[in-house]
Amino acid sequence: MREATRPRRPGAPPHPAATRRRTPAGRRTLAPRRALTAAAASLALTAALAACGDDSGQAGAGGGSGSALTVPTASVSAAQGAFQYTVKKGFFAENGLRVTTPLSAEGQLKAAFVAGSVKFDQLAGGDVLDLYAKHVKISTIACVAKNNGYYVYAPKGTSSLADLKGKTVGVPSLGGAPQVAMQAYLKSKGLAADSVKFVALGSIPNVLTALTSGKVDGGLLSTPFNFRADKAGLKGLGYAQGPPSPFVVDTDWAKKNRGTVTKILKSLAKGAWSYQTHKEDGVKTLGAFLHLDPAKPADKETLGKSFDAYLPPVQAPPGRCDTSYFAPYTEYQPAAQQAALKDLKPLVDNSWVDALDRQHFYQKLQKTYGPLPKDTTLAQVLR
Repeated sequence: MREATRPRRPGAPPHPAATRRRTPAGRRTLAPRRALTAAAASLALTAALAACGDDSGQAGAGGGSGSALTVPTASVSAAQGAFQYTVKKGFFAENGLRVTTPLSAEGQLKAAFVAGSVKFDQLAGGDVLDLYAKHVKISTIACVAKNNGYYVYAPKGTSSLADLKGKTVGVPSLGGAPQVAMQAYLKSKGLAADSVKFVALGSIPNVLTALTSGKVDGGLLSTPFNFRADKAGLKGLGYAQGPPSPFVVDTDWAKKNRGTVTKILKSLAKGAWSYQTHKEDGVKTLGAFLHLDPAKPADKETLGKSFDAYLPPVQAPPGRCDTSYFAPYTEYQPAAQQAALKDLKPLVDNSWVDALDRQHFYQKLQKTYGPLPKDTTLAQVLR
């Protein structure tokens, strides 16, 4: 069923037509309020991958109309807004790509890269370092920021970060981006990186549930769950920054399918640029993903703040990555991985962004959609 075309504002560039596809029940995005168990995520991802199969044979260098990609979504967060908008508004389809986005857990997504069943996705920085250290053939093709961050919360009555020493801190998965960010944050405040006990809870919504029910002593949250934590009276203890969450490809697959990777990156950049310059439409897509209704005043307020929270410089359209974005966080990986993490140069492949830059692709996006919010320049996007 084709989505009705929404009226656009005078002078605003048209959006590509979006097509809504019916998906099997196993692929439906779960509401953030539901607890996502590792077992459920595993079954959902396995079913989705089985249905789509290994797309390496379909997504050839030309990336024609038959190119199908399974891109699991590992986080229920406003950080996913631009990507969800890119899918729903047809930017991938415009480039001949059929993209499905089953809900997954961070650990399952990482395992899918190891198994070779996922060829492209956005991975948390800690997981990227872990896979690279284990010699899984992956490459970063673009970053939306130099780092990623999470809000640290604890029950009411907690006075400082030091109060969490020796206590439990909830994270979606062990070794993932929130844990790495928290370890770096602890060290920056003069505490040992291992001064807390991390507990894997499967998802950010689960972390919030555990915090409000008193099952953990602290936790890492992303937007909009930090707003819910504030309303629940939880104590905010600061903002922990970690490595970025880059777009990653299976290295061998990407070499054989350079045209497809180019189309992926074009879709991502165009979709993100449109999303960030069309707030009203972007908020509607974000609301559908987060199961919030912009017609309700409370939800509308949350969505507006959530949309704004991921504008540049927190997130920009995908630009170059750099080893310096990841290097400060290698020390939080296991001791056995340290030798493999000394040279990160093979991890980063900016050749696709470089090629689009030479073709003035980003300049054309700026001309079409206008300047990005907060006076963000092309140089800041491309890095």
